[in-house]
Amino acid sequence: MTSSIYKIQETGSQTDYSQYRVASGELGKRILVASAKGGAGSTCIAANLAWVLSQQLDKRVACADLDFVSGDLDLHLNISANNRLTEMLQYPERLEPIVFERSGVKAAEKLHVFTGYSQQLAQEFWPDSAAFEATSQFCQQQTDYLIWDIPSFCLRDSVGFEAICSADIRIVIIEPTLASIRHTNQLLTQLATDHDQQTILILNHTKPEKASLISLADVNQALGQSVDLVIPFSPEKMLSSATLGSHVADDNGRLGRVFKQLAARVTGEQLAPTSRLKLWFRRA
Repeated sequence: MTSSIYKIQETGSQTDYSQYRVASGELGKRILVASAKGGAGSTCIAANLAWVLSQQLDKRVACADLDFVSGDLDLHLNISANNRLTEMLQYPERLEPIVFERSGVKAAEKLHVFTGYSQQLAQEFWPDSAAFEATSQFCQQQTDYLIWDIPSFCLRDSVGFEAICSADIRIVIIEPTLASIRHTNQLLTQLATDHDQQTILILNHTKPEKASLISLADVNQALGQSVDLVIPFSPEKMLSSATLGSHVADDNGRLGRVFKQLAARVTGEQLAPTSRLKLWFRRA
């Protein structure tokens, strides 16, 4: 018998997620990036999506990491992290536009990064749903897009599950492994009743495609639907992103095209191909 691990504790009244969805032109869209099982590369994908939206599509973007213990969004964007996100979530009643500017680390023009990394190995703080929602809406008031990088473990509590249910766009990352497919199926089953929001499925090849025992066709069949995008196995470029803060979204090959396609799905806008002359000047 299969039981879902994506359950919110029963309360007297069900949470009405519709009150959280973006309906006003004054609020930017909320994007949540997560994998149903950890280690699928969600942070790298969140960071590079933020880079494409802000640097190639000229959008105002906030990118936030909810993993306070082992998060590494700062490494992917080559910044010095702080713990201001924790303070924002602890005191949402104090949020003002000046707090946004001072708390976020400016990774590039129009791209602010929010982290709350702890110096301890133990989880010292975890926000409640109301604080998460207030902080999210505050950041959406300052930007065109808010991207949350959500660790897989928090999808199993009320904060993480409500976060993915209330997002305008949910980007779910899958690995070609049995465990990842099983957990993704459980998550998608719980999200099946939310038809107003967009869910984007990305298959991330974390191992050589030829050596994998599970093909793209196998993944599609197991999920009962086709994935939207496939990230090719690119260990050197992905490692460079995680350790040197380089942006694989700037790649002019197959890998870079995937992130441009992802940005197009998110915004509905197509990116113009980068000219060889522009690439030469950028490298120079």
